[in-house]
Amino acid sequence: MTQIPEIIQPAPRPAPAPSAALLWLAVVLIGLCWGSTGPLSKLAVSTGHSPVGITFWNTAIGATLLTVLLILRRRKLPLDRRHLVFYLGCGLLGTALPNSLSYGAYSHLPVGIMVMLISLVPMMTLLVAWPFGIERPTPRRLLGLALGALAVGMIVLPGSSLPDPSQTVWLIAPIVVALSYAGENVFIARSDMRHLGPFTTMCGLSWGALLLLVPTMVVSGGWFDITAFGPPELATFGISLLHLVAYSGFIWLIGHAGPVFAAQVGYVVTGTGVLLGVMIYGETHSAWVWAALAVMVSGLALVQPRRQET
Repeated sequence: MTQIPEIIQPAPRPAPAPSAALLWLAVVLIGLCWGSTGPLSKLAVSTGHSPVGITFWNTAIGATLLTVLLILRRRKLPLDRRHLVFYLGCGLLGTALPNSLSYGAYSHLPVGIMVMLISLVPMMTLLVAWPFGIERPTPRRLLGLALGALAVGMIVLPGSSLPDPSQTVWLIAPIVVALSYAGENVFIARSDMRHLGPFTTMCGLSWGALLLLVPTMVVSGGWFDITAFGPPELATFGISLLHLVAYSGFIWLIGHAGPVFAAQVGYVVTGTGVLLGVMIYGETHSAWVWAALAVMVSGLALVQPRRQET
């Protein structure tokens, strides 16, 4: 049979590029979704639910929804040894460890402080990726790292950042969380699994995290009945849905505006978390904390690669 030349077939019309206003609206909405998970996280731990149990339910809900999405898109999840190691590594560094630590810290720290310190991820990523040659430590970005360290010092050293000074030890947790996420970023870059695509990667690492969380939850007694549908349980559902919506939007934003523009979502996430902590929980922060927020935002702006560097 003679094949019809491609030139005879009608070419599909390219989708119109989104307007600048739509792109900026996406930045704000994605940032609001991710930033809102901070106050919801504090609500989820408010009645004493185990951090491991909350992480388990978040991950199980996400893994289920992502699996359904892959089935609808007729995509398969590779399950050979190389991919399984990848899923487990990402599941540990990107979900099981940081999420469990985050929920534990949210029961002791204000939402604003948590969100500020977790926003150190870009700085931590630069620090971890530097020895592997993945990121370039330009003078501008090194200054950003220095400002990030200064911001942390402004929160920790004065002793007036927390309602109870005895909670200072918990400030280590969000810093470790940021370091864990940075480790995941480098692990993904080193593993070179770009062929999987973001949703397949998210699905695989979610199931990998579940494999790690189930025995931990059984040993620690962290199980709780999510079908009670009280405020903490609904918050747990909400965190899962907001994360998936925000992540999907973030992928769309990168595809239409590039990673440099999409990185500005981080500023909205930080600002949203801090402001919602004030509005919902009545959090008050010292002048040192507000100054640290300004210094940290400046550091993030310097750490983010410029367009010509990407």
